[in-house]
Amino acid sequence: MADAEIPSGKNVRDSQADGSARSATREEAAAAPEMVFHALAVWTGDATGSGELTLGESALAIPIAGSTQLGGAGGAANPEELLIGATAACFINTWAIFLRKLQIDHPRPAIRIAGTLGTDPAGGYRMTGIIIGARVPQALLMADRSKVEKSLALAEKYCIISKVVRAAMPLKVEIEPV
Repeated sequence: MADAEIPSGKNVRDSQADGSARSATREEAAAAPEMVFHALAVWTGDATGSGELTLGESALAIPIAGSTQLGGAGGAANPEELLIGATAACFINTWAIFLRKLQIDHPRPAIRIAGTLGTDPAGGYRMTGIIIGARVPQALLMADRSKVEKSLALAEKYCIISKVVRAAMPLKVEIEPV
């Protein structure tokens, strides 16, 4: 696939990351309604309590609680894990799109993700960075490293959640040969 066929974000053109046949112009995009996603959270107790997060489209219910490292009850997904989980889900989905577009034979991509929590100078804590480790077979790296790197760069650029994360903290993508 030629570089000109890969979306750069500089100009509006066909064949964008979502696989749509035609991209909207800036004017059309501004006039298009925004998409809205929903979640419902309920909680019982104080900081050591727990609750449930229900995600809209799937109605998937996820038990939630505060991290034991922060004085919470533990035993369920905590907000910090949900943030890195959302980043992981978006990134792997976007990477899979570009693996296909670039015709890279990696049928089961995997990533490992770590988020660091540090103290906030304003008080309390804040996420200070996320590292995404893209697990790539050594043979694939030997055969097509530049295309793999390009697919990861495009995934980082177009992943909706990593854009939000990058605006708030450092985000780094590394290749982990397997």
